[in-house]
Amino acid sequence: MSDFGHINRRDFIKLGTAVGAAAGTFALGSRRLVAMEQSLGGQDFSATTGAERQAVPYTCLACNIEDGGVAYVENGRIVKLEGNMDHPNTRGKLCAKGNSGFLHVYDPDRIMTPLLRTGKRGEGKWKRISYDEATTLLGQKLREVIERAEREHDPAIRNEIVFKWGRNRTGGAVKRFMHALGSSAMLNHTNICESSKKVGLEPSWGPDIESCDWANTKYILNFGSNILETAYFMNPNAQRLVDGVVGNKAKLVSFDVRMSNTSGFADEAFYPYPGTDAAIALAMAHVIMNEGLHDADFVEHWTNVSAAELIAHLKPYTPEFAEEESGVPAAAIRRIAREFATTKPATTFSYRGPCKHLWGAYQEAAIHMLNVITGNVEKRGGYCLPRGMGWPQPEPVPPQPEAASNIAAPPDYPLASHHVSTHAPYMIMKGEAKVSVWMTYYDNPVYTYPSSHVWKHFLSDESQVPFLVSFSPYMSETTELSDLIIPDVTYLERHDPESMPSGLYPCLSIRQPVVKPLGGTQEFRQTLIDVARKVDPDGDLGVRRYFAFETVEAWMRAHLDNIPGLKEAGGWDYMKAKGVWPVYGKVDPGTARIVDKNGDEVEPEYGLHTKELSPAEMAAAEVDADGTIRKDGHAIGVQVNGRNCVGFGTPSRRIEIYKEGFRKYGFNPLPVYKRLPSRDKKPSEMVLVTYKVNVHTQSRTASIKYLAELYHKNPAWIGPKAAAARGIGDGDLIRITSPLGYLVTRAHVTEGIHPEVIAVSTACGHAAYGRLAQLRNREQAAEWAQGGDPDITNNVWWNDKGVHPNPIIRLAVDPIGGSQGWFDTVVSVSKAEAGDQYGDVKASVEQSLKDYEETLRYAYTGDLHRANHQEVDVDWDNLPRPELHGGSH
Repeated sequence: MSDFGHINRRDFIKLGTAVGAAAGTFALGSRRLVAMEQSLGGQDFSATTGAERQAVPYTCLACNIEDGGVAYVENGRIVKLEGNMDHPNTRGKLCAKGNSGFLHVYDPDRIMTPLLRTGKRGEGKWKRISYDEATTLLGQKLREVIERAEREHDPAIRNEIVFKWGRNRTGGAVKRFMHALGSSAMLNHTNICESSKKVGLEPSWGPDIESCDWANTKYILNFGSNILETAYFMNPNAQRLVDGVVGNKAKLVSFDVRMSNTSGFADEAFYPYPGTDAAIALAMAHVIMNEGLHDADFVEHWTNVSAAELIAHLKPYTPEFAEEESGVPAAAIRRIAREFATTKPATTFSYRGPCKHLWGAYQEAAIHMLNVITGNVEKRGGYCLPRGMGWPQPEPVPPQPEAASNIAAPPDYPLASHHVSTHAPYMIMKGEAKVSVWMTYYDNPVYTYPSSHVWKHFLSDESQVPFLVSFSPYMSETTELSDLIIPDVTYLERHDPESMPSGLYPCLSIRQPVVKPLGGTQEFRQTLIDVARKVDPDGDLGVRRYFAFETVEAWMRAHLDNIPGLKEAGGWDYMKAKGVWPVYGKVDPGTARIVDKNGDEVEPEYGLHTKELSPAEMAAAEVDADGTIRKDGHAIGVQVNGRNCVGFGTPSRRIEIYKEGFRKYGFNPLPVYKRLPSRDKKPSEMVLVTYKVNVHTQSRTASIKYLAELYHKNPAWIGPKAAAARGIGDGDLIRITSPLGYLVTRAHVTEGIHPEVIAVSTACGHAAYGRLAQLRNREQAAEWAQGGDPDITNNVWWNDKGVHPNPIIRLAVDPIGGSQGWFDTVVSVSKAEAGDQYGDVKASVEQSLKDYEETLRYAYTGDLHRANHQEVDVDWDNLPRPELHGGSH
């Protein structure tokens, strides 16, 4: 028998088995023993029979990070999900949302059949129809628009076909479908998410996001991002942040308006006034540049500005100025700036906190600049370019539509490259665009958008939206307004190619059906194939030929079978077996690092911008006076210290701190800080902010019983001084009032928030999305629903579904990046009034329409834009005016 001081797992199991058998209490068969001998990952066994369960790799879609997973199937049912050990960025781990993902499949309120509205819109009366009937009806509606466009010789009419998505991870399928129909009217949800972050980064260095090497860093500045908690960072990025702080002893400094999980984990946490991140970042840059702590070589060779220009530009942004604006002490700003500049390597990170304000793109650009001036770009432990991989689209590829859509690309926002979908209902109601068919996919604007009541008003109006189609598998607040529902399947029953740059190892992964679609439902790709053939049965409209796939799997093979390297490994068949390619190595169980067969760490590649162009690439190329290398009229690299490097994805192939595109439209070309209108609020008023929690994703998880049990109510965070001044105690009913209306909720009095801020989380307060989300769980399931979960009917112990704040949040858009200013709504807070009931929400459509007109004043064509940017050297009377090719209808 083994010495107990050195006993291992195998010896322990043998010991337990022997003792149990000797006592006559139980005996485990060999298969049961195997069940207890699980490997680090990739295998699982039945708890009842000991038989090995079927393991199927997939890519998660519980949030947008697309973690690699493995599903375990027993008797045709998914019984467990875990991380895929071969996925280099998630390393065998899933978050709570990912682990609970199989409950999406078995949601008792899931829509199991296409439905056709029979009563008034939103009345909830439906007729069950087949997928064939549903796709035939949608095909007819789409063909009517196309034929009218042909008759009237007006391609802009095709833009009356609108497709709006919230989360589109279809690998190009939606774009293929809409381009085949000839419509440009595609809207995403990015302007309510992170569009100004993207627009703050793209003109700077090319990509719209970064990949921080937290695991190897020594210093982290976090601006307004809750890396350890939010839907976008919970798993791979959170893992690496913990690796860096715990394993590599990195210092973490966090700036956030409340004590988030990340700020609570930090070495130092500060509560700045909302929207003052740029003032802090620019003050740090001021210190770094003026004290000579910058990386002079990197600034000289890899940016389009000089150190002298930056010093001059940053002159007003002293730490004392930043203290006055943000409340963060000047001494702390100065000290942290010095620490950040002299501790190598270092990195910043930011996400929605800084960018979801008026002028949010400036804030992102200012934070990004800190990495640039300290030379921490593309270095081990630094601020790195994202690593993603692509895949080909099957030939033939539909051409770009002839006419642009002004709701997809509003002319007042020429720099907002990720759409301004918040404006769509207002523009249509004003007659600036027309809709005949509106399709909605993975989207719920009646719940998720600011002034969400406007979307309900708009989508309920059949004169504005004659035909509304939803592909949702769930009866959301938006889907219940539809005329036709063609339900998609869950992410565990569908096919997609995927490549999410969530770490430093580029890879491809796939989504594949873990189980066959339940109950005869069909996946979205098959619906697109069917609709395209119904639109164009004879091929005379030129739509059908773009969807000549015999099966969805054939579509996937067209994506993946001919990618160099993957093709030799086995293409689609390899991906079905492994779920991810390439496999870089194994996860070391002690360090959680990726190691090769010798146990050595597999190092990511750094310095991507310094890769040298080959002689073939340089053939016939020319070098400009500034060092930019051009070929066939395009910049392909930059010459630095005699080396021909690929550089960054900008016109100069350098990091463009100075953005000519910004200046062209009257915005500051260098990062600046602009004081927000919320700073002019009355002393008695507060700023309302929202936040996300680690167990929910937007509107999509309130019906998941494990997650709803963990988090189902969202009291408003308020500081003790603010609460005392209003006579509010912890748990009291309070009224939060904005110019749009008010909501009634409960107070959570806490020191962990800025004294002038009140915070209400999202993901609670549903008026639809299933019985559990609404706490109507004892009602009978609808006849079109899956049904069959007595746990939801009988074992829900909580009686609070929360209160949703979005109806009283005002529309306010960054005129550069197009982001919704989620954190700019000024409110009054008081104890609830007589007659107020918990959960009351009142909001005015008329006032929201006024907010739309007000936010247009900040657009580059508006009067408030000029008032706020008079210092910019442009010809204000002759600003360029983007034209929509082909006009709009």
